[in-house]
Amino acid sequence: MGYKERRVELIAKRAAPHLAPGEQIQTGFIAQTGSWLFTARVWTFVVTDRAILIVNRDGAQRLPRDFRFGKPTGMYHEIELDRTYKVHRQYYSEIAAADEALREMQDRGNLPDNEQR
Repeated sequence: MGYKERRVELIAKRAAPHLAPGEQIQTGFIAQTGSWLFTARVWTFVVTDRAILIVNRDGAQRLPRDFRFGKPTGMYHEIELDRTYKVHRQYYSEIAAADEALREMQDRGNLPDNEQR
């Protein structure tokens, strides 16, 4: 199993306890907050067909699926939500895939209701 496959498996494993029945993962990536080794925290973003989950060791935050991450550039892409999350460029293809999946869902008219837990 290659590195990318292990990443996908890790993200799915972290997301599993927080998914609703029938909810499908579209993509996922790792982000961090803080700027130094001792202040950095790691977050797993899981993009599903119904929501965006931000998973950490304390649980998960569920956000509406209608959020766009934007076009990533540079070494780290910043996502402004409840705090600033930084995503390394190794995950830029996942960010692009999340925005593309949202665009396709909107084009088909099947965006889920803004369900939050």
